[in-house]
Amino acid sequence: MKYGLYDRPPAGTSILAALQWMIVAVSSSVAVPLMIGDIYGLQVDEIGNLMQQTMFFIGLASFLQVWIGHRYPMLEGPAGLWWGIFIILAQLGSSAGLHPREIGQSFQVGMAMAGVLFLLFGMMGWIGKLQRWFTPLVSGTYMILLAISLCSNILTGMLGIGFQHSKEVQPGVALVSIGIVALVILIMRTKRFSSFAVLFGMVGGWVLYAIFGWTEPVRPAEHLITWPSLFFWGAPRWDWGVVLTSMLTGFVLLTNLVTSTVVMGKATETVPTEKQYNRGGIFTGVSHLLSGLSGVVGMIPLSLAAAVIQTTRMASRLPFMLAMIGMMLIGLFPLVAHFLAALPTPVAYAAMFISYTQLLGFGLKDYVTVKMDERTITVGGGSLLIGIGVMFVPAAAWQHLPPLASFLFGNGLLLGVLVCLLLEHVIFRKQDDETKKKDGHAA
Repeated sequence: MKYGLYDRPPAGTSILAALQWMIVAVSSSVAVPLMIGDIYGLQVDEIGNLMQQTMFFIGLASFLQVWIGHRYPMLEGPAGLWWGIFIILAQLGSSAGLHPREIGQSFQVGMAMAGVLFLLFGMMGWIGKLQRWFTPLVSGTYMILLAISLCSNILTGMLGIGFQHSKEVQPGVALVSIGIVALVILIMRTKRFSSFAVLFGMVGGWVLYAIFGWTEPVRPAEHLITWPSLFFWGAPRWDWGVVLTSMLTGFVLLTNLVTSTVVMGKATETVPTEKQYNRGGIFTGVSHLLSGLSGVVGMIPLSLAAAVIQTTRMASRLPFMLAMIGMMLIGLFPLVAHFLAALPTPVAYAAMFISYTQLLGFGLKDYVTVKMDERTITVGGGSLLIGIGVMFVPAAAWQHLPPLASFLFGNGLLLGVLVCLLLEHVIFRKQDDETKKKDGHAA
């Protein structure tokens, strides 16, 4: 590790590292408001406003976490589970005669209620106790399934499928993606610039796209500064179904908070304390309250940050804090937000490819620390097979189930981790030391 959590890199290094964090934050979250805007039938200017809201509150929530929360340089970003539920309920609401905006109004209340749940768990000190459930076998399963669940989107993006509305592989885009990956690997092998490999890969790829004429023009901004607003979707609206679904989703996401903190501890070569888990839970609650008040998709700590640190070997909090201040500024200046949103998605996927491989590496390292006996193979193998198998089941097969159930059983990552927890701690639970001693004395 070149720079630890509390190291202060030189000014130039800090600025470049902050810029890299900003680009990673933008590239990992820019697609969500675009997708939500399309499904909810928003106008172009409304999508732009939602984009700015998202950027500002990602910066604010992440800054609060690294400053007084869990104190790790870990991005808060739109949760895949949240925007998946967001999309499913929009489709179900439309079939029931509800306007999509009404679903958004109800979600604002639901996310705020989920925030209260996180706050209570954190203040009662329960999240720190939950981390004991996340053994190397559980966290390893989580990281392996996370890498596998991402690989389809990563490779699809690198091949140009979906870029500029293309439904086929674009050979030119694929070749440039391979070149970007090679550039990132090459820079990583240098001692001087290895920490900025992802940044240089993204910038180099963006320049190539501009030369080939594959970039989209930057949309003009009507105002120089636009301040964040409350209740993007309109006045809060109570809907028991949406609120209950949101509360259950928040409870399920507690597993993500714990596993992300565990993985970040390994990436930064530190051991998270129980206080860090609980503070992280409190400020994840704060970020959900902010999401509810602002109307953006609920935010959670992203394990991707650990992969970036592992790739760049820079865990310093200072550049991350500067980057999150920059994200808040992006949320205030429409022109900057529009410019960064113009980053071609295949470039982002290609530049981040090596970072994504680190996620799989974390999982494999966890598995190596566990004795591969019959119990371990049954628990780990069963969890992985169920999680991976569900990923191949068509999403339409679950649509007849209630919204939360359909997303739970259709989400291989989440289901695999829950199965692993059940097998590890209930069905194939190990005897603790005290029980073994009692058994020994009895014998």
